[in-house]
Amino acid sequence: MYIAQDSQKVALLHTEQRNPRSVGIAQMETLGILQTINKEDRTVADAVTLALPSVAKAVELIVPRAQAGGRLVYVGAGTSGRLGYMDAAECYPTYGSDLVQCVMAGGRDAVFHAVEAEEDSAGAAKRDLEAFGLTAGDVVFAVAASGRTPYCVGALIYARQLGAASISMACNPHAEMSGYADVAIEVDTGAETIMGSTRMKAGTAEKMVMNMVSTTLMIRLGRTWDNLMIQMTAHNSKLNNRTLRLLEEAIGWEDDEHAAQILEKADGRLELAVLSAITGRTPDDCSDMLCQTKGNLLEAARRLGYMPLTN
Repeated sequence: MYIAQDSQKVALLHTEQRNPRSVGIAQMETLGILQTINKEDRTVADAVTLALPSVAKAVELIVPRAQAGGRLVYVGAGTSGRLGYMDAAECYPTYGSDLVQCVMAGGRDAVFHAVEAEEDSAGAAKRDLEAFGLTAGDVVFAVAASGRTPYCVGALIYARQLGAASISMACNPHAEMSGYADVAIEVDTGAETIMGSTRMKAGTAEKMVMNMVSTTLMIRLGRTWDNLMIQMTAHNSKLNNRTLRLLEEAIGWEDDEHAAQILEKADGRLELAVLSAITGRTPDDCSDMLCQTKGNLLEAARRLGYMPLTN
């Protein structure tokens, strides 16, 4: 239903303005269209840079809860929800962790088929998070380009009622959602190349921030070895080759045959192979220690006597 008061509020949002730099885009040649979009896209990273202090606060809020077994739960509608699902889906194959999850307005079906009306219901967010099994130890990360989506506001309110931590991300300044969150991230991406198409610059900013948050979280949880992806599992030839290279980088050897032997003894588990190679302990000992440290590879190595080199 069209509501004039809501229309007036939406009209003030930076993401809903007409972009003067893309006026006339329909008359451009293909290359000109692409150059215009690309020029606008280049502004996103700078906008994210300004929000990094808030992103850092968000990560610091998440880390101790994740260490205690809590989950990071993205909540969103439309593009924001789909990006949340994407980030969550990549964390297990990349880091061997399922602590990043997503709840989206309209459910999983909305990933492929728009269910736009659901985002207007704050009550639906509470219902969905209850069904999801949100706990006080979790962190709700609500994402909406507008910063005012009722579904996301409802999720933040329910998180507070439950005692869970809460983070909001919006692509407009002074967002309504910010007032309901423990940490508010606002990335002012401005007018889109196509007016109101927030899957573009706003969506790019959301993806960038989600990448940063989940990646930094996994680093802080010890699920990398420096900048090496060490908790991955190989299921195809490309990943098998990558696993060998990662092992060699981690232990400082360039010997495919030797690396393959170490991996075989570790049943193909890269993190066990690395830990066994650098500590001289058996894969079974390493597996037990990784269980004790909840997958924190660096902490497991330290407990097994490994002392990392420092500059």
